[in-house]
Amino acid sequence: MNEEELIRKVAAGDREAFCEVVRVNRNMVINVCFSLLNDRERAEEVAQDVFLQLYKKAGEFKGKSKLSTWIYRIAINCALSARRRDQLFKKREIIQQKASADLDYLKAPQSDSPGSRLETEEIRAAIRKALDYLPEKQRTVIILHKMEGFSSKEIAQILGISLSSAEARIHRAKINLKKKLSRLLSFS
Repeated sequence: MNEEELIRKVAAGDREAFCEVVRVNRNMVINVCFSLLNDRERAEEVAQDVFLQLYKKAGEFKGKSKLSTWIYRIAINCALSARRRDQLFKKREIIQQKASADLDYLKAPQSDSPGSRLETEEIRAAIRKALDYLPEKQRTVIILHKMEGFSSKEIAQILGISLSSAEARIHRAKINLKKKLSRLLSFS
């Protein structure tokens, strides 16, 4: 069954089709939410919201993009909304402290040397900290581009912006991330 048939069945209330969409996209949605929220439990909560929205809005899917692109867009919007809500109720430092040390996209090959492992941890922490200092739009595109592996064109589709805007955001994010990392790592 192709994506359009599957989402049409979801729109018609077919539970099995909905379960299939969730099964296929669950990990991707949680990973995207986690990348934006730095909190595994919160990412799983927001993922539930993503699938609830998907269920409610299944009839709005037009098939102009891939189903996964549409789901990414819902996931990013839900995660960013949740992040804004969380920031109203919690200090930024609390959110950063809850960041999980086992971020798959930041794992480096392990070395036998304790000094090397410590240095790797310091670099991971610096990357997480630098990402948190980026403006939200830049943080989103750099995560999608560098950590999720999307092209500029795919990012433009996911975020609903022009290709040139996506490329400009990626470029600014790289510059800002590089500046922040050089400051953070030079003081280590």
